[in-house]
Amino acid sequence: MNHPPNDLPATASGGTLVIGSAAPASTPGAGLSTVRYDAGGAMSLVRTLPVDHPSYVAVDPTRAVLHAVVEQEAGRVLSLGTDVDTVTPGPPATVASGGAGPCHLAVHPSGSHVFVAHYGDGVLSAIPTGADGTIAAGPVQTIRHPGREACGELLTEPHAHMAAPSPDGRFLLCTDLGTDRIHVYAFTEATGRLSAHQTVGLPPGRGPRHLVFHPSARYVHVLNELSSTLTVCTWDPHAGRLGPTAELETRQDPGAPNANSAAAVRLSADGRFLYTTNRGDDAIAVHAVRDDGASVELLTTVACGGSWPRDIALSPDGRLLFCANQRSDTLTAFHRDPSSGRLTPAGEPLAITEPTSVLPIGR
Repeated sequence: MNHPPNDLPATASGGTLVIGSAAPASTPGAGLSTVRYDAGGAMSLVRTLPVDHPSYVAVDPTRAVLHAVVEQEAGRVLSLGTDVDTVTPGPPATVASGGAGPCHLAVHPSGSHVFVAHYGDGVLSAIPTGADGTIAAGPVQTIRHPGREACGELLTEPHAHMAAPSPDGRFLLCTDLGTDRIHVYAFTEATGRLSAHQTVGLPPGRGPRHLVFHPSARYVHVLNELSSTLTVCTWDPHAGRLGPTAELETRQDPGAPNANSAAAVRLSADGRFLYTTNRGDDAIAVHAVRDDGASVELLTTVACGGSWPRDIALSPDGRLLFCANQRSDTLTAFHRDPSSGRLTPAGEPLAITEPTSVLPIGR
């Protein structure tokens, strides 16, 4: 019997993670992995479902269904019902995703549609789900972002990197790393159609990758991969308008000679602390967030415990943070102080093949 994902026990006694991977299914240990953890951060591998390149995973907020991109040239999306009590998935359903190299997907708050960002060709697609929450057919719409004129050595081709519905589901934001733009779309759920609403340009060379909405619903924080910076934007939830206001560093030493690229951004549930990862520095940055999201300050950075921290996630109770270290094939855990936001290592790293996405399921 399937239950909604929120039926898992509270994380005071532990919980469950689903881990995506960049590796092909032929690589030992590659696929969608299920991990259990306890309150102390000790982790154990439950099982791995062999799947090719399931690099990013999302959960339906209303039903016990997981979705994942299959990051290949001919992109696909898979979805599967999952019994969260036994953590035993059923057979996955797959459809073409509508573009090349899908790297991120998100589910509409109602569960009615899945939105997919394609790094390979800059396509954004909208895919409907069926009555059971799994994907029912291919995209109802695909949108290819335009490129831009050459600007020195900067990227000019579109590389969509994230599709993020607004909390109320009325709008969709899509970052385009290749053109330094954030596209805002209005979404009509009845038809599943997106319509262009606003395009926001960032300074050249930023490479917007991922973003988060602040709980105040007044600000959006955008992580820039190429410049390793964070852009604070105002957000008007009624008009669906985005406005950059400030930019800050995510590295303790921005002038360090080693190459670095930022990857993941997460907010604590109370909106007081923001966490980002730096690949190259191999560090997790801890930021304080003030004024309902208007102000962000870098407090400290912590070694990620591995190499190339691709993704991070907070446990539902906010007391643990998990980090997927792609190049060291490890998942690491950290205790989190809810008062100060500080991180300290917890437990031993868990061996996982090329982890790229961390998804807690349950409360």
